[in-house]
Amino acid sequence: MNFDFQTGEQNPTPPELAVVIPVFNEQDSIQKVIGEWIPELEKWCSNFVVLAIDDGSRDHSLAILYQLQEQFGKRLVIITRPNRGHGQTCLEGYHYAGKLGARFVFQIDSDWQCDPRYFPAFWQIRNRAFVISGVRTSRDDGWKRIIVTKTLRLMLLLAFRVDCPDANVPYRLMQTEAIQSAILRIPEDFHLANVALAVLLRRDKSVTHSYVPIGFRERYGGEPSVKLPLFGRKAIELYRNIQTMLTNQAKSIQ
Repeated sequence: MNFDFQTGEQNPTPPELAVVIPVFNEQDSIQKVIGEWIPELEKWCSNFVVLAIDDGSRDHSLAILYQLQEQFGKRLVIITRPNRGHGQTCLEGYHYAGKLGARFVFQIDSDWQCDPRYFPAFWQIRNRAFVISGVRTSRDDGWKRIIVTKTLRLMLLLAFRVDCPDANVPYRLMQTEAIQSAILRIPEDFHLANVALAVLLRRDKSVTHSYVPIGFRERYGGEPSVKLPLFGRKAIELYRNIQTMLTNQAKSIQ
């Protein structure tokens, strides 16, 4: 049995796929994103639900989501919450996917950078690995973002001895059951929670991985959650947070 968050009742048929889309001040892009993704998903999976999680948007994002819900019905579930940041919003979506009983959870962003044309490659190999991540081999959002991704990979490799080819990529298809223990280990105040999840899953030898090359479009309106001038400070904060998380978990095991 799984829980239907729209009716508040138990539903005996869980979705095969739950798609997590965190939304924060994306009024310019969210209609384009939902409007292109749901038709693409319908080509490959008959039983799925899109979880649009509004993270305390201050623009018209939430109103647009409710308009889209009138169009797509039960395909689109809207969840609202006070602002806690992109990473923690993703984690909440993964928790919801587990409560729904979805076998797979897939995450994309709401800024239009995630192109649905790559989804079939993920779905066709969904049973080959517990975690299938996109690797951004081409990007339309500028060379500076490429440097950030490469720097992050090097930092994680040197500091924690884990090789995450694209640790903060939003394009991930995961077996829901396989990630539940990892998401419970991420503190509620961890800002870049998706990077923490990538590290934990790579450190877990029981979790298998596969990678699919993808392209990344330029964002459509809005602003990125981590601005480039703040990258250095965020990198130091990320290092400290991961170190603290791993240290605390090691102590709890002893």
